[in-house]
Amino acid sequence: MLIKLLITLLLCNIIAYSSALVSENGNPDPEPGIIRMTLTRQKTAFEQHLNNAPFLKKYGINSDWLYKKHHKPSPRTNDSIAMFRYLDNEFYGTVVLGRTGKSLNVAFDTAWTMSWVLSSQCNHFKSMGCMFHNTYDHDKSKDYKADGRKIVVPEGTYNLSGFFSYDSVAVAHSNISNFSFVEMTNVPNSYLFNKIDGIIGFGLQHDAYQPFFYALVDQKKIAQPIFCIYLNRDKQSSHGGNIIMGFIEYRHVHSTKDAANNIVYDPITFKDIKPGYLWEFDLDAVHFDRQKGGPLIFCKGTGCTAFTDTSSNSIIGPKADIDEIHKAIKARSFFFDKYTVDCDTINKLPEIAFTIGGKNFTLAGRDYTIKMTYWGIGVCLSAFEPYESSNTWVLGGAFLSEYYTIYNIEDKQIGIVKAA
Repeated sequence: MLIKLLITLLLCNIIAYSSALVSENGNPDPEPGIIRMTLTRQKTAFEQHLNNAPFLKKYGINSDWLYKKHHKPSPRTNDSIAMFRYLDNEFYGTVVLGRTGKSLNVAFDTAWTMSWVLSSQCNHFKSMGCMFHNTYDHDKSKDYKADGRKIVVPEGTYNLSGFFSYDSVAVAHSNISNFSFVEMTNVPNSYLFNKIDGIIGFGLQHDAYQPFFYALVDQKKIAQPIFCIYLNRDKQSSHGGNIIMGFIEYRHVHSTKDAANNIVYDPITFKDIKPGYLWEFDLDAVHFDRQKGGPLIFCKGTGCTAFTDTSSNSIIGPKADIDEIHKAIKARSFFFDKYTVDCDTINKLPEIAFTIGGKNFTLAGRDYTIKMTYWGIGVCLSAFEPYESSNTWVLGGAFLSEYYTIYNIEDKQIGIVKAA
């Protein structure tokens, strides 16, 4: 019965997708030295549940994406890129790859370094995951340069495979040339249900491959080697937030006023990033103030590591720790590693605090739960997801909605501050 229900819901959402395309007129031109991407949200309840990456990937289900108009590039050194937030989980926008005039829907993902798009050489019969997608045809681009090196990317229980190519990439009013990326020719069949045409990696450079953001800096398209992520707390709003490149937009930083009525911004906590491609840093401890039995304290003494992930709304932690949290909030197992909580208790749920650099970054119950509706029935999902790891936490959208984050590729630091 459950399988029939899932199939029915998937079919309904495929139909909904065909009539739920969203466009964005974009924002006024930004100041020189910046790239601003506007995030937008669209809702279909079942997909909202399915798209809690990365752990649903083990079921072959990844993020879904929608279409947005491309802003014609113009000669300038700074820019603003309009970008969408899909549902309450994923961040996406559009790029034009090569001189094809065709937009591709891409995820801007801090947990990926490499960038890739679906290739026109992806055989729909051999790889059904390529169906119903925009694909890149390098034969139609005058800027294309062959590379040809093959690559296989393991993703859980399946692989993505393709080959490297070079081409120009246009985002909003800016473009970069000779960008190295992968044309994927084989993806899992489950991509059939996704709208994503590719990924633009915002991870750190850790080998000879130059990620997209590094290419922007190298080709002097932005003034400073930083980008920032702001997510709108209002989950009902179509405006999901912004990704800004080149400066810190302080209007998104929490502030107070002093005795002289001057604006005083909250101090930013900066942490050094560990070697590798993830924005990973030391996490001092995790405190969960359960109402009975005293507080739960994880990582204390030994410490943990954490990294941010714009591909998911989830907060992911070691299975034993997440099981303790779910027990404390009386969460019930749903499916696909998701848990539900009583919607009437959300405002009474305990706070959780992540201690980073000696400072607590706290989330209330309303921050780590997601209200949704399935066929007229209200469901409240926990943002916490378990992972078979001993000391790593992943801070997704549930955390990033409350805290403005700054990413500095030159100093190898991440900054965290309460969002306005």
